[in-house]
Amino acid sequence: MISRIFYSIAIVLLLCQACISQNKEHAPTALFQLSNPRVQVSSIFFDSYTMLNFSVDMPNSIIKYTLDGSSVNQNAKVFSGPLKIQESALIKAKMFHPDYKESDEVVLEVVKIAKNSAIKQVAIKPEPSEKYSGMGAMGLSDLKKGSAQFAGDKQWMGFQTEKITASFQLEKNSTVNKIVVSVLTNQSNWIFAPGKIEVFNEGELIGERTFAKSEQETPNSPTFLHVPVSTGMYNTLNVVIHPLSEIPAWHQGKGTTPWVFIDEIIIQ
Repeated sequence: MISRIFYSIAIVLLLCQACISQNKEHAPTALFQLSNPRVQVSSIFFDSYTMLNFSVDMPNSIIKYTLDGSSVNQNAKVFSGPLKIQESALIKAKMFHPDYKESDEVVLEVVKIAKNSAIKQVAIKPEPSEKYSGMGAMGLSDLKKGSAQFAGDKQWMGFQTEKITASFQLEKNSTVNKIVVSVLTNQSNWIFAPGKIEVFNEGELIGERTFAKSEQETPNSPTFLHVPVSTGMYNTLNVVIHPLSEIPAWHQGKGTTPWVFIDEIIIQ
């Protein structure tokens, strides 16, 4: 009799557990976010073209992208295979899947350069920090891009000063219409993009641009800063980089001098 009672209780408990399991709420897959797509290019700097590709790990997922710097949405182009890019581009991409939340947007910029470099000689003043000395002044034109992980990366030159001047001696009568300065933003380590860049030819200002976003909180990443100049034939150029006067008030290092990291200056 007692065994029958225990048996009946066990059956009831099993049935209750089954009911609970059936009614248990499961988190909808739409709450899970896809990982970011991995962007691959054959070269950041190129004179003819670079090949763009993406890694897709999730079955039934697609990657959508833009090349003009516009944000990626459902109307963006669908990636279907490697792309040949023949002009400078600001690449943005996201991964989409019908059952999951879309990934964050990833960004990568590639820069087209002249086939024959116009730079004969380059000097920089002041000298970079001994701790972040990079490859010296000629490293500014070696077309080797520094990584987002600056520690131990010998491409980056670090400065903590009021002004940085890079002086270029060009091939005779070189046509120039733009300067591109490659910098690093890593605000958690007090590294900020510069606030302003000026370009001079024999003392005459031929181009300048202010970068207001340098004071805002931004993700850690290498960044290209474009400075249009008056199109002309030049033999010498002085690129003057002005760091922010001080770290903004929202940052724990507020009021102190920020670091500026540079690895390339491209003359177009």
